[in-house]
Amino acid sequence: MKPFNLTNPQSDKKLMKKTIRKLSDMKNIKYWIFDLDNTLYPYQADLFSQVDKKMGLFIQEMFNVSFEEARRRQKSFFKTYGTTLRGLMTEHGIQPYDYLKFVHDIDFSVLEIDETLVAALDRLPGEKFIYTNASTDYAKVVLSHIGLSGKFKDIFDIHDANFLPKPDIRSYHKMIDKFSIDPKASVMVEDIAGNLNPAAELGMTTVWLPSDDQRSDNDRTHKNIDYITESLPQWLTRVLSELD
Repeated sequence: MKPFNLTNPQSDKKLMKKTIRKLSDMKNIKYWIFDLDNTLYPYQADLFSQVDKKMGLFIQEMFNVSFEEARRRQKSFFKTYGTTLRGLMTEHGIQPYDYLKFVHDIDFSVLEIDETLVAALDRLPGEKFIYTNASTDYAKVVLSHIGLSGKFKDIFDIHDANFLPKPDIRSYHKMIDKFSIDPKASVMVEDIAGNLNPAAELGMTTVWLPSDDQRSDNDRTHKNIDYITESLPQWLTRVLSELD
């Protein structure tokens, strides 16, 4: 399954019929769960490169090693534990709060407001939530820069997940409990394919936003993806046209 070009209505229509469970079933959706980074804003903003560098600097200062060695340890933590933070907590017992404050102190001015997305979310029926591996404080800053403050009922963050990041299915259960939602009446939107597997296992409809980020296509089977789109604003606009 490959991403398609939204400028081609025929290929869009064909793929829609092939990959969505049934677009008419979207009328039964009551809950919309959105990832934050590279989902509610384009991946080209590349906030992660800033965060990634700050992670390396944190480890460099913590262990008094070269930046190159810090990066090696950082990537090892990520590969083993799913996040650098989880690795630092598990192997070195660090408290997460100072770490999160440090790595999320970045330049958000690269973010822009997408009026089409703002309008689509305003019209979208049902309850809207955010599920992120970041912190709520960070999420709120991002939302303020992209014009989406106050658009979501609640946020499930890494603290709520007891620092078990996506795609750990235990955190998905916690998210469902916190939001009090029915997964079978829910849609989950993500830029990382593998993070959609637990959502699908729990009965959610899944939407993948592929990108050039190497982490995005981390499950090449795509077996649990119901829909692929390169543009969230345009996809939501199409869904809304079907719901009207």
